[in-house]
This record gives sequence, structure tokens and C-alpha cells, in this order.
Amino acid sequence: MKTEHMREFLELAETKNYSVAAKNLFISQPTLSRRIQAIEEELGYRLVETSSHGVSLTECGVSAVRSFRKILKEYDALRETGKNLSERVSGTLTLGILYYALDDYCGNFLTWFQQKDPNIHLKCNSYLPQQLASDILARKIDIGTLFSIGSSAPDGMHYFKVGAISMIAMIPRENPLAQKDIVTFSDLVDYPLIVLENDAYSASLTQQYLRANHIHFSETVFADNIETVPWAIRSTGGIHITGESVRRQNSSSVAYIPIVAKNPGMTFGFVCAEGNDNPVVSVFFRALKEYLKNQ
Repeated sequence: MKTEHMREFLELAETKNYSVAAKNLFISQPTLSRRIQAIEEELGYRLVETSSHGVSLTECGVSAVRSFRKILKEYDALRETGKNLSERVSGTLTLGILYYALDDYCGNFLTWFQQKDPNIHLKCNSYLPQQLASDILARKIDIGTLFSIGSSAPDGMHYFKVGAISMIAMIPRENPLAQKDIVTFSDLVDYPLIVLENDAYSASLTQQYLRANHIHFSETVFADNIETVPWAIRSTGGIHITGESVRRQNSSSVAYIPIVAKNPGMTFGFVCAEGNDNPVVSVFFRALKEYLKNQ
């Protein structure tokens, strides 16, 4: 029995109408009738009954629907496997990973991707944000990681969103807010806001997030880097707004409290330059879609 005929029977079972099914299949109604009859003769029992009310499935027909769907699902999976093997691409893919993104957002996927496509060699470079975008546009790297407010990408790049990142407030443990399960901007806005002086990318993302929520802090305190933020929080009584991954610092003097805001926080994704013709780039993004679909 041809798989094509199984699909035609399933279309008839779905529409319960020979004319509609034949039209959807781009064949004539007599042709569809002959093929359904041929299936019945091959199986040795009736699959459908036709009356003035239309087409109905027999008990055997209902069973055949389940069986045909299972057969076709396995058949399609087998064909896809063969197609992937025959079209398997090999080569090198150069990735630019923001230094704080590898473990938290990329590690599991990249491990899975390397196992799935061992013919593709991954070359991962750790980046500071300031250099990443320019190297993508200069084609020094094929794909980079990106944090964004919303799902926008810099000019000249394509952005594939992976997921959202919850925002948290780092608060002194002695502050009463540290006892709360969640905080809002109305809880935070009267405290000094601590921003990173030497990380313009992170500071810009924080400011974009605040603007999206129409929030303005009257006092700003600068910290050299993320490692000195807990000290700045203790010494000034201020707060720092950042993504949830910073929890891994686990400073004993600071509480990490989720922020509930009207507008969402950051998203995380991968970017590539428009017009990048490295065939491995397409393989990477197809695999990423498959990975996310199964999570």
C-alpha cells in the first residue's frame, strides 16, 4: 500500500466529504473513490460508509486512522533522518559568547548541538559586549550571543530569540525589602541605583529596561564591575538591577529579589550578520529551533 494512498484516506476521514477531500488533494473525486476502494480490497474490510448525510467511518476505519497516522509518522521521521544524513554539512562555526552567558544560557544547547552534528567544529570565543557586535558585522565570527530589551537586533543583524530573562534587584540584607518575595519599582525608586561604570553594555540595557517601565532614579552610584556591586550596595544602601543569572555570585550580604514590572525584562538570543553565507549558520539555527521545541 502506498503512503500516498494512506494520506488520501486520512484526508477523507478528516473532511468526511469526497468532494472536499479530492479538492484538497488536487485529484478528481472518482480517482479518490477508486483509491479508497483499493485500500479496502487490500485490507479485506470496509473503511467508510457513504450515505445522504456524507461519509462516516466504520469501526475498522477508525482503527485504520490510528494505524495510518502512526505508520506515516514513523515513515516521515525515517525520511527526515535520511535527508539529514545525506545533506549533512561539515565545517567550522565561530561563536562569540558574552563572558557571562556561556554557562547560564548556552552551555546545554551547545553540548547538545555538538553531539547532534559532530561534523561541525565549534570554535567559541569569550567576548566583552563592546567588541562582539563589531566582530559579527566584520564577519570575524559567525554567530554571537545577545541580550536585548524586547527582540530587536542591532542594524545589519538577524536576531533569534531564545527566551526571556527575569530581572532581579540586589538589595542589602538589612533592608526590609530583602524579606519580600517580590518587589516593584515603587519599592525601589527611592534608593540609590548602582550601575556598572566599566560595562556600558549592561548599563545601557538597564537604562532601556527602566525607560520601558517609565522609571527614573534620582540618585545614581557607579561601581567598577559586577564583582564590586555587593560592596557598593553595602556601603551606600543602594540597589542594583540585573538579570537573574547574577544570583550565582551568592553574596551573603545581598538579597536577590525578583522584580515585578509592567513591561518585561531582557531577552536572550543569538545573532548573525545579514547575508552571512556560511552554510553551517543555517544548520545552527535549524538545530536551535529543534532544541527549543523539545524543551
